[in-house]
Amino acid sequence: MDIQLILVIITFIAAVSFILYTFVFKSMLQKKKRALGTLDGGKTKCGNNDCACH
Repeated sequence: MDIQLILVIITFIAAVSFILYTFVFKSMLQKKKRALGTLDGGKTKCGNNDCACH
């Protein structure tokens, strides 16, 4: 095999693994994480205008 063919195969495998990690595995891992609590015990979420965290 040529060295060029080996480099193309390595690049292709790296690109496919990056795409799989970005769109498949990362979304599966994010679902398992728990949401962080808020300062008032979870009653409001940040982003509201009246949450007093801005």
